[in-house]
Amino acid sequence: MISNSYKIRMQKIQERLKETSYDAYLICNAENRYYLTGFFADDYHIDEISGYLFIKENDVLLAVDSRYITQAEAQTGDIEVLCYNKLPEKMVTEVLKKMSISSLGFEKSRISVGLYEKLQRTILDQNLKVRLIPDDGLVEADRLTKAPEEIDAIQKSLHIAEQAFLKTIASLTPTMTEKEIAWLLETEIRQLGADSLSFPTIVAAGPNAALPHATPSDQVVGENTPILFDWGARMNGYCSDTSRTVVLGKPGNDFVNAFKALVDTQHLVTEEMASEKNTKVITQKAHDYLEKRGFKATKFAHGLGHGIGLATHEAPSLSLLREKTLKHNTIVTVEPGIYIPNKWGIRVENMVVVKNDSVEVLNQLPVHYDILNIL
Repeated sequence: MISNSYKIRMQKIQERLKETSYDAYLICNAENRYYLTGFFADDYHIDEISGYLFIKENDVLLAVDSRYITQAEAQTGDIEVLCYNKLPEKMVTEVLKKMSISSLGFEKSRISVGLYEKLQRTILDQNLKVRLIPDDGLVEADRLTKAPEEIDAIQKSLHIAEQAFLKTIASLTPTMTEKEIAWLLETEIRQLGADSLSFPTIVAAGPNAALPHATPSDQVVGENTPILFDWGARMNGYCSDTSRTVVLGKPGNDFVNAFKALVDTQHLVTEEMASEKNTKVITQKAHDYLEKRGFKATKFAHGLGHGIGLATHEAPSLSLLREKTLKHNTIVTVEPGIYIPNKWGIRVENMVVVKNDSVEVLNQLPVHYDILNIL
């Protein structure tokens, strides 16, 4: 069903070009490229671009090198695909001439300064009368709100992630290391049919769990130890992201008190969320509530949550540093945390769909699993 949407999405962008100061737009962001064409290729590094998508009001061209030509032609339907075998800046200038482009907008958050300078230099060397105009958000504005088929795809990726977690915790023992547990979870995600992980899995026990983005280590988790999990699956391009904390044994009273405060915080802010609500105000309420419960020094310093879809982290950001307005059918995470250095950390993360008057929690995994005694 998603493939039927590509042409409509592209037409919306072409219509929006009429309102810009340029006559063509260059897309290099992998998620935006996929969103508009169906061509799927990950770009893992800033200097790696698998496809250059040029859009005019009445013309579209996707330029790829020989590694992707067969794939791009199969995935993009009637979009013109150009195979190039030269430096990107040389190819871009040829396309500028081919498509009669006089002003080119481009994604300033994706094109490196180095490539931009090379493009400028090549344009000057060839005496082309073309302006390069940095811009952002032309496609992201549409990606912010999810269509029903996108919500369904994200729900499926989350279901795989949660089922993999249940299978993993059923096999845990105190003698396993963080790395072994992470590998087990990742294997289960793959075996359940995911295309890939959304991001590197976090498994952190005891003091390591106080590091919000800890890397799994060779540390043995041991008994009566809180273990923080943060993981996600990707299916058909769409990501999931969730967190849980389990205890191999009996949790201490300080852990239980912190956990209850954290779950209450998540419930509080989830009930506050709806379309047109202010993200900064909601985030502040989470901080205020945890301070009221006595966790001022140990409450989370990271954002309360973030948008998710084709990318694990996308707009909007729920943060004290940014002020945005939630929109209907936006999917965001809600992930407050409490971290006590050299002791343990807890994070409870759910994914929700913002609606006009409330939110719909997508997670099926009950919150009580966060303090489950699994020995």
